[in-house]
Order: sequence, then C-alpha cells, then structure tokens
Amino acid sequence: MGYASLEPHLPSSHAPLLPPGTFLSISDTQASDGNFLLHHFISNYIKADQNVVLVGLAGILVHYTMVGRKLGVNLATARTKGNFQFVDGLTQLTDYAAPNKEYLAKPTEPKPATITSTATPSSTTTTTTGARIARPAAAAATPPAPPKVLSYSPKLVDLYRALEEIIQDAASKTKTGPSQKQLVLILDDLSVLLNCGWSCRDVLALVRYLKLLVAKFNGTLITLVHADGLMAEEVSQDGLVKGVFYEADYIIDVRGLDSGGSRDVHGQLSLLHGPGYLLRQRLGQVRENEWPALTLHYKILDNNVEVFAKGYSSGVL
Repeated sequence: MGYASLEPHLPSSHAPLLPPGTFLSISDTQASDGNFLLHHFISNYIKADQNVVLVGLAGILVHYTMVGRKLGVNLATARTKGNFQFVDGLTQLTDYAAPNKEYLAKPTEPKPATITSTATPSSTTTTTTGARIARPAAAAATPPAPPKVLSYSPKLVDLYRALEEIIQDAASKTKTGPSQKQLVLILDDLSVLLNCGWSCRDVLALVRYLKLLVAKFNGTLITLVHADGLMAEEVSQDGLVKGVFYEADYIIDVRGLDSGGSRDVHGQLSLLHGPGYLLRQRLGQVRENEWPALTLHYKILDNNVEVFAKGYSSGVL
C-alpha cells in the first residue's frame, strides 16, 4: 500500500481505506508540505481497485503520475480502467475552456415574448397561448438549478456540475459491476481558490456541497488547505481553515518542528478529531480508539515516508 508506518495510525475499521461517508481535512504550511499524504491515499485506493477522483488545483497530472510510480502505482493504467479520474481544476475554471466542455451549463434559449392583456388593475395576467401549455414547456427547457449558495459563482457551479457528473457516472458503473467499489474525491488544494479570487464563503459552500454529494454515494472526501500561522491574520484564509475543520470528521495537521530543522525528522503530524467524529462517537457509531488523537514525527525519503513516535527517529536510536 502507501506508507506502511502510517497505516497503524489511521482509522482501523476500514483500513487501509478511510471509512465511507467521512471527510478528512489535511492542513499544512508553506515550510511543511502535506501533499505526500494525498499520494498515500491515492496509492491505497488505486491498489485496492477503488475509484479515485482527483481535482488538481495545485498540480498537473504529470506530477501525480511521477509520484505514483515511486509508490508502485500506474495512474495511466488506472485511468484506462476507469478507476482514476483527473480534473484539471484551474483549466476547468477558466473561460477559454468552457466551449470545449460538454458538461458545462449551456445557455438557456430566450423565452418567446408573450402578449398580455389586463382587463382591470386587479385582474390576473394571462398569455395568449394559455398558461397550462406554456409553463410545462418552460420548465422542461430549464436546466437544473445550481446550488443557491453557489449561484453567485458560475465557474464554481460549473466545477460542481462536472464533478457531480463524474461521480454519478463512477457510482453507476460500480452498481452494475460484480462488487461495490468505494469512491474518494480529493481536492488539492483549496487555498488556490482563494488566491484566484474566490471568496471564503464560496469555497466553503463548494466544500459543503461536495461533502453532501460524496456522502450520497457513500464515498470519502479528502481536502488539503494551507494553515500557516502568518496567514492567520488574513480573514479569508483563517476563515477557510476553520470552516473546513468544522465540516471534517478527521484532521491531520502537518507542521515543521518547533525546535527547527533536523536531518532525521522533517516535521510532525497531529492526528485530531473533527466535529463529525466527535458526534458519531457520542452516538456510538465509532469503535473505541478507532482514530487516536496523537502527534507523530515523520521523515520523507525518495519513495517512502517514515512515520514514528516522538523520540524514536533513526538518528536517536
């Protein structure tokens, strides 16, 4: 699978996969990139022959393909089989890509002008063709209404609809197959949307709708977001991090060492409980110690990541 030393510290009920219907939020800093955790989950789901939908906002397909090869995963083969779908997020959100995307919302045709007649100021307005005929025709030609919160961000609506179609297509294929496959949607990373000009409200709305969409098909959502201490003064960035954490079931915070750099330890992982996990724990829906809250150290190697308890690095031992 992915990183063998990380597996024992992840939720044990569905190892090496995450429990279906859950949301994992990964936060990192500019000095300590948490992207290696995304590659771990991509590798695990592909090797387990599950469905992966990756939205690349911070990286291109070649990057994920090269890292996947180091972990023993061929994303090109998985894409051919239909187990892996890559969505170039920034291309999807640009104007020049819209005419080439069949799944983008098509402009609605203008409705024909109707002649109205009013007998008195208090009388009702009727069309010359009759309301019973005109209204059903207009309703049939109208595309599905976008999520209300995203209605002010047409491009995010386009992205949501594209992902909705991909997920529905993947779910329909698994229903007809011999076995039910689990789906994971990965967003790398949400901070890019803020840097591109979208508001914190719109990005959080997109996350909430995608969380509901994935849960509808019993899948898992994984996101990456920057949580630098220096960015806490920025209201939008701080609000995005807190908002995403509030929606999450599991949280992994990637940080550098408080003592500074080290040759044998590159940083620390804090495994935290999200509000969703605490709620399910109170309802008795999770096993005891399924996700123990603790802090670990890690070291990134060429084709692996070593995860170990504090004070147990190879240099100390």
